[in-house]
Amino acid sequence: MPLQNPSLLVSMPSFATDPEVALASFFRLGYHIEPNVWISEQCEALIRASENLPSFHDGTFSPAMQPHRLEPMFLNALRNPKIVNIMEQLVSGKVSGIQSEFFFCRPGTRGFALHQDNYYVEAKPDVFASAWSALRDITPEMGGLIIYPGSHYEPILPVKKLIQPCDMAQDPNAHSQQVIMPGGYEPVDLKVPMGATVFLHSHVVHGSHQNCSDQFRYVLLTTYIRCGEPFRPGRYAQRFEIEVS
Repeated sequence: MPLQNPSLLVSMPSFATDPEVALASFFRLGYHIEPNVWISEQCEALIRASENLPSFHDGTFSPAMQPHRLEPMFLNALRNPKIVNIMEQLVSGKVSGIQSEFFFCRPGTRGFALHQDNYYVEAKPDVFASAWSALRDITPEMGGLIIYPGSHYEPILPVKKLIQPCDMAQDPNAHSQQVIMPGGYEPVDLKVPMGATVFLHSHVVHGSHQNCSDQFRYVLLTTYIRCGEPFRPGRYAQRFEIEVS
């Protein structure tokens, strides 16, 4: 499938055509954008499936944690073979899924504070990674990702507490605290086309912008760990390993 908007995709090697170069790029930057992971029909089907989730019906549009436990389509999405194949290269082994989260990000939703995913999961640095899949063309104005390339070489960084009012349309962890960034890193705003997936190293520092557009920013987040590795289940996420291949 051609990209919905090819101009949104930065120039990166692809795992589909040049996996060795793509893998080296991921380990150098701490993230990777892979195009054409989903076709447009799959994106639309996942958005329609989100209308069966509780936060759609109650009108809060809060992120749905572990939707794969509620809707078979999200379980199939967690098992997307394109994502699983890349994940197994990133963590050097067979993977299990441990989490999914669907973000509606309605207009006006505040962004996610800067964080490292492994702050919450507490796995070994190179055995856990996340896949952030864009179900629409996503720009910074819509609440797109902010990422600090190279920050994955850092350990888990200290955080500072934030005092901000709750935004029901955002994840509960989004505004409770923020990473204290060391010097020497420059943020990059990602523009991600529909159907592309951003692969995130467990230690790379990232966050997102407020959605200042008049559109919903639909994203499916799925996370994976090398089979059998220890991790923190979490009180909110209640993670456990799920067979994906």
